[in-house]
Amino acid sequence: MKLCTNFKLLRKMRMHIRNLRGLASLMRIPSARTVTGQQIYTLESLGNRELIRVHGSDVIPFLQALVTNDMSQMQSSSGPSSMYGLLLNQSGRVLYDTIIYRTNNPDTFLLECDREASPEFRRHLRTYRMRKHIDIDSVDDEYGTWVLFSTKADSLASSPNPDLFVSRDPRLPALGTRVLAPTDMTWTQLVKGFCRNKEFSASPASPDSNYQLLRYKQGVGEGSLELPPGRCFPLEANADYLNGVSFHKGCYVGQELTARIHHSGVIRKRYMPIRLTAPIGANQEVKSVAGARLGRVFGAAHDHGVALLRIEQVLNGRQELVVDDERCFADRPEWWPEEQPGKRRMAFAE
Repeated sequence: MKLCTNFKLLRKMRMHIRNLRGLASLMRIPSARTVTGQQIYTLESLGNRELIRVHGSDVIPFLQALVTNDMSQMQSSSGPSSMYGLLLNQSGRVLYDTIIYRTNNPDTFLLECDREASPEFRRHLRTYRMRKHIDIDSVDDEYGTWVLFSTKADSLASSPNPDLFVSRDPRLPALGTRVLAPTDMTWTQLVKGFCRNKEFSASPASPDSNYQLLRYKQGVGEGSLELPPGRCFPLEANADYLNGVSFHKGCYVGQELTARIHHSGVIRKRYMPIRLTAPIGANQEVKSVAGARLGRVFGAAHDHGVALLRIEQVLNGRQELVVDDERCFADRPEWWPEEQPGKRRMAFAE
């Protein structure tokens, strides 16, 4: 075999090959780096929630006398499609949380409640029905509640599928979108109801992305386990920050004490998110390192939880917190409004 001895020619050939490689790299389509713009959501069935139908010609004044929010806003077709509210006992403490949905029938509303508390919830409503023309029944065999959320995309406000009722969560944008769907509709069918939007993509709930964990990171309690009946006041449950109470409507059960607390500005405890360093069970007491009782955890999952804590000592006192002998940390929710100068402070030490 003869070797080429023209070194000048060899150098030129090598330079030519390098140039071709450089040109090829510039012309290569970077498919692996392409950003599609597709918004990924988590779609989850809320099996622990149940829908109650309240129907009758007196439905607006009936609910207006029971819930903390102003039902008159839902009378208008231009009003909100859903509303957050609480039902209180005579002492002004929270009994049940609910999201109220407007339907096409002005005399019919759907009230979402905790499934475990559904019998007591309906019994409570019937107690105040008296002579009003009101029907109260569960639609659990007709409709189910789903939630659609994303930590990186805006909540959806509509669906091209006419069988779905879609409404942004009335409490916080971060909590995503509530979807009411027929009970026989599967997860796959429900996804197809949104997929006409080419930028939409959904995945099922996972240990790292689920509605309970989402709420805990935001510090939002929900249901009878996290909002035990008779244990807290509506402002301690952040109803004023979650669009869940009206201070301008007329009387309702528990209204007097709620208004008094609001106007006094003295709110010693509030629900807030906590970060855990070890797994714990629910209903655990939160203490300072010195042993002072500062609150209680009502829900925990992985390394997050939701707790009712004393504001002054936890956030302003900067005390080290422990729960079940393990370190934990309390966070001020980003959605809490800033305190306005000149107004009375919202937290006082006892």
